[in-house]
Amino acid sequence: MTNITVMGAAEARVPADQADVFASVASRDESREAALQAANAAHAELVARAKELVAEGAAIEYVADPVSTYSNTWRDENGNTVVEHQAHASVQIVLTALDRVGEVAAQLTESGADVRVQWELSSALRDEWTRNLRSAAVQDARTAAEDFSAAIGAPALTLLSLRDGRSGGGGPSPLGDARFARAAAAPPEVTVGQISVSVQVEATFTAE
Repeated sequence: MTNITVMGAAEARVPADQADVFASVASRDESREAALQAANAAHAELVARAKELVAEGAAIEYVADPVSTYSNTWRDENGNTVVEHQAHASVQIVLTALDRVGEVAAQLTESGADVRVQWELSSALRDEWTRNLRSAAVQDARTAAEDFSAAIGAPALTLLSLRDGRSGGGGPSPLGDARFARAAAAPPEVTVGQISVSVQVEATFTAE
């Protein structure tokens, strides 16, 4: 009787069902109050648009970060002290209407925001694919064990233990993380990104 320990794995590329749209605005001014006022106004506009998208059913939620501020100080060529105040506002919008990603990103960009889109899988979809892949990973492990048992002339296999290895998803495909140029004439064509979901198991069999 011989123990055989093998690894099994399975992976799939799954089209995203969510898009995280990150929009940020920065303001700079010699006056801290002016920089902060501009950032607060931009923040309010971003939040208002996010609320509209949620109300329309195009988004499921949004996250509005607090407005952040900091200052830079340096000396100019004449040795005078120069102080510049900066303020930043950012909002994340979780879109489920994927056919509107290009439109929303273009609108936010045209309003003056820097926009980045990241494709994601919802927890429910990721869990569904993970469950399916676990079965495939176990079968992959059994196939490997059968190869080893055949090599040693002990074809009867009994599973002794099974341990979950790493499981999770990789990042989006190259098209999954995109930045949009400012002032687009029309919403750009957007291809939904794919997410890699993988499962790995460790199995020990007895061969006899």
